[in-house]
Amino acid sequence: MNHLRTIFPILTVLIAALIGVGLFTLLSFPMPWMLGSLFGVLCSQFLFKVPYQWPASFRNIGLAIVGTAIGQLFTIDILLSMKESLNFMLVFNIFLSLFCLLLAYVVHRVTKISLPTAITASIPGGLSQLVVFAEEQKNLDVTVVTFFHVVRVLAVVGFIPFIVSVTNPTDTPVTIETPHYLYNLLIIVLGFLVIPIGKKLCLPIPYFLSPVILGLVLSFTSLEPVAMNSFFLHIAQLGIGAYIGLMLKPQALRLQKSILISGVVSALLLLVLTFGIAELMVYLYDMDFKSSYLSTAPGGMDQMGLIATAVHADAAQVTVFQLFRMLFIYIVILPILKWRYMKE
Repeated sequence: MNHLRTIFPILTVLIAALIGVGLFTLLSFPMPWMLGSLFGVLCSQFLFKVPYQWPASFRNIGLAIVGTAIGQLFTIDILLSMKESLNFMLVFNIFLSLFCLLLAYVVHRVTKISLPTAITASIPGGLSQLVVFAEEQKNLDVTVVTFFHVVRVLAVVGFIPFIVSVTNPTDTPVTIETPHYLYNLLIIVLGFLVIPIGKKLCLPIPYFLSPVILGLVLSFTSLEPVAMNSFFLHIAQLGIGAYIGLMLKPQALRLQKSILISGVVSALLLLVLTFGIAELMVYLYDMDFKSSYLSTAPGGMDQMGLIATAVHADAAQVTVFQLFRMLFIYIVILPILKWRYMKE
């Protein structure tokens, strides 16, 4: 009986995710394995009052697979070619941070939540890291911070694949003639083996970034990079999509209406702003729109990397841009906020 109680909530999530995948496939929606599982799980937990559980280890397996796939694309030449974009990345992140501060002030005035809470809720950093940061500060409302970031992640992951598919309707997926299952499996296992090293080095999202760095190291060897087979990418998309789908709990909707509306509007405004900046990048750097939008989008580095591999954007560029934003927030923005909160 105890085993059934443990397995049943996981099976419930898996069944809901697979139903979503099947529905999105029938409707020819983009990224059915990720978006279908996400919306299948998200909707089912609001419709059926049964236990739901999706172990973080399943998400971590997905992150490692995506990190390994992106790592196969990395070379030192690609990194060096991006040095011309460093100034743009810096200016973009300063501008985005100022916009988020203005947005936080408006949210503070409209919802009457504290300004520190509104600022922490509005910064487009990693969800788990910012929630932990909020928990460490005594004067922040963790529930509000969590809600804002969950809504942002859902909006980014839910809308951007559709936007990209509409703006690039003529793009055709890259086909892989040879499965390379064994080689892919070997690289994935190597990716898992380097994750403890990434944890020791305190890398952000070690399950994702450690295999990426492994790929960069392997580019110096005689091993030829091989594209990740869609079978493994589907497993990754399902594992991550179901996990994100469980983030928004029914209890979160008990917050006051002004907070609920502000969370949704804030996420949509960030999507609109980064859409405009992505168009500017296409004009300035002659990039394809998919890569530029995923590079500037206010999502997590792991989520944007996953979408990039699925829609065949420049996943290496997307990862570098997203990593730069994450480091900018953690090295510059959060220490300033922490100093300010401690002063109060």
